[in-house]
Amino acid sequence: MRSKWGKYTIRVFMILVIMLSAMVAVEGLLIGSRVRAYSQTAQAQFPGKRVEALIAMVECQSCSTRDRNDAVWTLGQLDDPRAIPVLERLYTENKSNHLSNYRLQIALRHLRHEDNNRFESVLWRWILPAEK
Repeated sequence: MRSKWGKYTIRVFMILVIMLSAMVAVEGLLIGSRVRAYSQTAQAQFPGKRVEALIAMVECQSCSTRDRNDAVWTLGQLDDPRAIPVLERLYTENKSNHLSNYRLQIALRHLRHEDNNRFESVLWRWILPAEK
């Protein structure tokens, strides 16, 4: 009787580990696909490489608030230090630019490496096309 419970417990544990791993992988792939889509949207409107186009979109006053907030989130995910001064400036003067304070805070935390929960980026970095 005891060995049956032991085998059952091990099987349940393995199933839970597999399910958790699959959920993390799916989340990583979803993040990567959104980063790629938002980057392509920014590059379609603004010249330059990925980060330059996203920074231009964040600073664009004629762009929709949704596009600008998506660009803020994407900059945080890309982990490029060139975005820090722009996002810090926008965060301090956010009364007039209608950007989400929450998204700005999260992006800045990612960029400053204040959160250590960034392991999922390994799962999606390969999705992004190489920039020349």
